[in-house]
Amino acid sequence: MASKFLILNPSPDALDKVLEKSNLQYTKNGPFEATILLGDVLPQGKKLPTVKVIGSTYFTEGKNGFSEDINIEDSNLVDVADNLTFAKPPFRIIKTVSGFTIMFVSKFEDFELPKIDIDILITYEWPQSIAQMLTTFGNDKVDDLVAKVKPRYHFAVGNEAGMFFELEPFAWPTGQVTRFISLGQEGSGDKWFYAFSISKVEDIPTKLIDNPITSKKRAREEEIIEEKSISKTEAKKPKVVSPDQCFFCVGNANTETHMIVSIGSSAYLTIAKGPLTRSNKNLSFSGHGILIPIEHTATVSQDSPVRKELLRYQDSLVTAFDEQKPNLKLIFWEISRDTNIHHHIQFLPVQDTLLGKFPNSLNLRVKLNNEKFKKNQKLNFQKFTDSSDPALLKIIESNNYMMFTLCENKTNRIYYITPLNENPIDIQFPRRVLAHVLNLPDRVHWDKCQQPKLKEMSDCDNFKSFFQKYDFTV
Repeated sequence: MASKFLILNPSPDALDKVLEKSNLQYTKNGPFEATILLGDVLPQGKKLPTVKVIGSTYFTEGKNGFSEDINIEDSNLVDVADNLTFAKPPFRIIKTVSGFTIMFVSKFEDFELPKIDIDILITYEWPQSIAQMLTTFGNDKVDDLVAKVKPRYHFAVGNEAGMFFELEPFAWPTGQVTRFISLGQEGSGDKWFYAFSISKVEDIPTKLIDNPITSKKRAREEEIIEEKSISKTEAKKPKVVSPDQCFFCVGNANTETHMIVSIGSSAYLTIAKGPLTRSNKNLSFSGHGILIPIEHTATVSQDSPVRKELLRYQDSLVTAFDEQKPNLKLIFWEISRDTNIHHHIQFLPVQDTLLGKFPNSLNLRVKLNNEKFKKNQKLNFQKFTDSSDPALLKIIESNNYMMFTLCENKTNRIYYITPLNENPIDIQFPRRVLAHVLNLPDRVHWDKCQQPKLKEMSDCDNFKSFFQKYDFTV
């Protein structure tokens, strides 16, 4: 016989209201084997609820601590009110009346996992391998935990606001099947409740996706192999490519015009082929794009009309994301060299919470480049916050540099730039840095990330709709 469970992500400012709704659901659709509250249920500074709870209800600590009214010295499971139980950090396992096991993990400390099957796992953060699907933030330690526990259901919220996301079930080599569900917070406009039935005998779904956690492990191993190949690659003499052979020249008969979002007088905007990021429920297109001069040129001078239009495109894109997707921040990058075939600037949006990760990712990749790959020229990035800084302009005016531009908002920019000489460079270096920021090691190489033409057309149309109001060429 199946048992029912109710999962909720309450707002800590409206806990009484949520518990009233929980009671109503219990009366109408219950009884529930257990009701589980996710996220920051009773954080520091909050008082205990006054509503009398119907049915066994459990919660644990979120990211903002727990209420001073909870006496954690009582026991591992603290009854803060009738039918309302706090699972003491760092982890606790509850066995329900019907024998189902619920594991709460609120802190990742060294603890010995029990050798029992877990039906329901509760964490605050997402696994990093699943978070990267939506370009959001996760925790590798959650991946490790899920791989060891292999729960039948895994519930999380990801951050204070939460997000509704239900991943299709995936299997483990040992035969278990896991379902991952994240909920938004009550009041956020996103789905914040989830009810389901579970029985002791598990039915294997007919449709299973690749296991994202084991796939990520394989991708990391493949990246190590790929990086080893960098050091073995001999520097090749740059090819001379004419405009009729250049895929960035709009006059080329083979130009993939179905990917062009906007065309100006001196430059144009296109979606990227083999994007680093992918479309998701937060953004209906990948967001990875390229700004390209119409003229077939290796470099672009600072005072040229081309540079001015490229900067105008950048400002328009930043405004579009700032006003429509304020939690996504753009990062632009470019490699300018006299030996380039056709100058271009790439960009993609990242979660605002990931901007702070960029310096560490950059430093890591620089260290690997400078110490491990001896044939590559040494990179030495400098940080600037003023676009008119004479030292920054001097490097840009040399026309030989690699630069990242992090856009915190419409006005604030952070520039990381390194001069380049004639020695070989890893042209995939910027993408490697961003892949590390986003924890997407399996998407470093664009040619392994190509999408079907229909998907490219869909991404382009969605980008056009997103950008139309801000497109100065219209």
